[in-house]
Amino acid sequence: MDGIQKLWNFFETDLGETPISLDWSACGRWLAVINVDSTVMIVDTMTDNKLKSWKAHDDGALALTWHPKLSLFATSCQGGMVKLWEVEDDLTINEVSAIELTPNSGSSWVELLKWSPDGKYLSIGNGNSVTLSTVSGEISDSFSFPNGTVAAIDWHPKGSLLAIAGYGGVLIYNVLEPKEKPIVMERKGSLLSLSWSPDGKFILAGCQDNAVALWRFRTRKDAQMSGFTYKPLQLTWISRGKRLLTGGTRELVIWPFDKKGPEGRDPEMRSFHEHAICAISATPDGQSIASGCRYGRIAIWGATNSPEPKGWAELDGRVEHLLWSSVKNSTTLAASSRQGSLYLFDASTII
Repeated sequence: MDGIQKLWNFFETDLGETPISLDWSACGRWLAVINVDSTVMIVDTMTDNKLKSWKAHDDGALALTWHPKLSLFATSCQGGMVKLWEVEDDLTINEVSAIELTPNSGSSWVELLKWSPDGKYLSIGNGNSVTLSTVSGEISDSFSFPNGTVAAIDWHPKGSLLAIAGYGGVLIYNVLEPKEKPIVMERKGSLLSLSWSPDGKFILAGCQDNAVALWRFRTRKDAQMSGFTYKPLQLTWISRGKRLLTGGTRELVIWPFDKKGPEGRDPEMRSFHEHAICAISATPDGQSIASGCRYGRIAIWGATNSPEPKGWAELDGRVEHLLWSSVKNSTTLAASSRQGSLYLFDASTII
């Protein structure tokens, strides 16, 4: 790794348990992390101090996500409960509402939370359905997934269409017309992750059979990208949706998604990691990429063609999460390890 700059963290803390999820506030000041035991910790990056730590649920935690515009975030757990929390101007944190969901398909686990792009609705995946809640915690509508448990959800960039994935393919509902029948995109087997391209032209899903399924939304034409060693759960867009980053191998794989699409074209491969990539994140402007592997090593790449990373860092175990700050032009990267450590890195010297 001669010639590649090593990054040192400016913040590190022991979370005590394995982190389930982490997310940045829209303003980029606060980073929230939730552990398997439902302990939430918020870091104030203006002071590099822990703002607060508390137990959000009585049951094990499953998800956390910040609102795209407000100082509000949601958490969920195994007991069918979703809670909304708000950071006040005086930096106190208050519970706004608690949403108790009825178990679906015999399961009370709420594993999926996703805000609509405009922040009007929170989509909540619970068993074989997705429920919509407002920012005040009021239930709006519910959409079913008859084939079984919902595995992934994503919103169309304009916010009116909600895609739900699981066994057998993807269902797309119009939230403005909730009684309409969904659009069906079929695919044999189980889908595990889901992503709508920023221009709304493609829908992609990471699959159980180590492939990525894709559909052109307008024509419904389907295809797949294969050759992955592991399940390619990571689907990250850069270059305003013109390129896609995937995990599932030791190489960082970058697929072309211009007007021609990826069908019949070879992806760009970047080698650095000696173990499979399990976390990917891109800066808001798409100019820098972070990849993390099962061994605990992180690489920082430029978005343009480059045979090697600009920098690297090492955690104390497998990289669980990587997420650049949500603020435009920010160079702060959050990372967590399976061992329960949380790190903040400043990559300003290399990007």
